[in-house]
Amino acid sequence: MKRRRKLFKLLVFAAIPIAFLLVYLAVRSIRTVGSKGVNIDQVPVPELSSDEINQLRKYDNSYHLAIAQSKGLPEPFAGNIKETSLVIQNYGLVRIDDNKYYELPLLTSSLPFLQPDAAEFLDILGKRFEDRLNQQGIIAYRFSVTSVLRTEESQKDLRKSNVNATNNNSSHYYGRTFDIAQTRFFERGNPEPVYTYRLRNILLRELIEMQNEGLCYVLLESQTKCIHVTVR
Repeated sequence: MKRRRKLFKLLVFAAIPIAFLLVYLAVRSIRTVGSKGVNIDQVPVPELSSDEINQLRKYDNSYHLAIAQSKGLPEPFAGNIKETSLVIQNYGLVRIDDNKYYELPLLTSSLPFLQPDAAEFLDILGKRFEDRLNQQGIIAYRFSVTSVLRTEESQKDLRKSNVNATNNNSSHYYGRTFDIAQTRFFERGNPEPVYTYRLRNILLRELIEMQNEGLCYVLLESQTKCIHVTVR
């Protein structure tokens, strides 16, 4: 009888720290899911519908160019990227850079400058994209801005490698247009890119909503895999 009681006490003492450990792990798991969410690979995201694709191709380059010329810089920069970078601060543009909403890689054919309200729009898009991810229980991801302000000379050079680059006027000349990579994203705090159409579809649905609100024009390009956005 005494031996049984002794064994029982040993089992109880052994069970207590195990129970505390299990509770700690459960609480930590709840906090992690509540604060960060889950990886995009764990969440099913519907494909774009034909109606959504039509909305993303509703406004071609002519619409983007018209609004850019109406509200943007009075005329394009004629020189090359290096020459333009020396005088650009005189034109009321603001520099954009990596932040918690988007990644800006090394630009070779454009300059990282936008008009102030266009730069503000980019941050608002990033915040709304983050909110949409959070609503679906997904961790925060950043999108990648791949092209911003171009000069006439850089546009000419770009036509050699980019089939979507126009051979005349471009909305990228006027400080209101930028391109976003369709499938290149970054988990916040992680420098390694994530390539996925799931995040693209979530981002595009937010852009459709903003387009319907009259805030921008969006053009889903196919051959270059980028999203062309002009702020209205």
